[in-house]
Amino acid sequence: MVPFSKIRYFLALLLLIFTSEMTAEVWETSVETAFNKAKKEGRPIFIDVYADWCGYCKTLKKEIYPKKEVKQEMSKFVLLSLDGDRFPNLKKKYGVTGYPTLLFLDKNGSLTEKIAGMPDHKMVIRTLRSAYSKRDKEVSLLADLEKDPENNLLLLKAGEYYFEAKEFKKAADYFYRSFASEDPRMPENKHKALFNLGLSFSELKNWEKAIKTFSLYLDKFPTGHSKAALFYRGGAYSSLGKKPEAKEDLKKALELSSDPEEKKEIQDLLNRL
Repeated sequence: MVPFSKIRYFLALLLLIFTSEMTAEVWETSVETAFNKAKKEGRPIFIDVYADWCGYCKTLKKEIYPKKEVKQEMSKFVLLSLDGDRFPNLKKKYGVTGYPTLLFLDKNGSLTEKIAGMPDHKMVIRTLRSAYSKRDKEVSLLADLEKDPENNLLLLKAGEYYFEAKEFKKAADYFYRSFASEDPRMPENKHKALFNLGLSFSELKNWEKAIKTFSLYLDKFPTGHSKAALFYRGGAYSSLGKKPEAKEDLKKALELSSDPEEKKEIQDLLNRL
């Protein structure tokens, strides 16, 4: 017969092993999986953007992340580890220019905090706590808007928030309200709101409204983002099968562009018409 003390020790050991496995951090490697998980669970996202050749990135993973206090704070986040060189769009979106870069997002992918370069464990803990306190960015935005509903900057930020969350109908509503607002404090926001309204309609594949919005933008703000407005309006014309109008806009956008990659993208679109 096995002594009770040994059974109790064995059970305690099993519990310790089980608990360790349960509390071990799980690093996602798929952007889609991590973002879906964050939305489903209502948790913020922590992205470790690294490169295989980056020595500091390895130090972070071997020496900083395993620390008890760091792990405790990280457990509140959906963790995502990405080789930055394989995700150029993500680098561009969040302004990643070197490694390591740590990104802290709310559940809808809106950036709340960022660390560029090699931090110590205290900075990581401090930033994780700060990012977690901002995990309900949507709630705080809407609360601020309730107090000041005509504030065109807050309306613009709400539109940008929902655009990042891919809730384009909500984004369009807030961008329109920002543009239409009679708030005199920040009139410069009107051109941003109108341009982003056109982008929202493009994402919704509402090509007619996209064309009308970018046409209004080009009329009201001729010194604004004309090249981009022409490009997107040309794309909308193309989607409606209006090739002459599409070609005219895209040729104008091509003339205004000085970036080789951008010019190639526009030319490729023209060649397909």
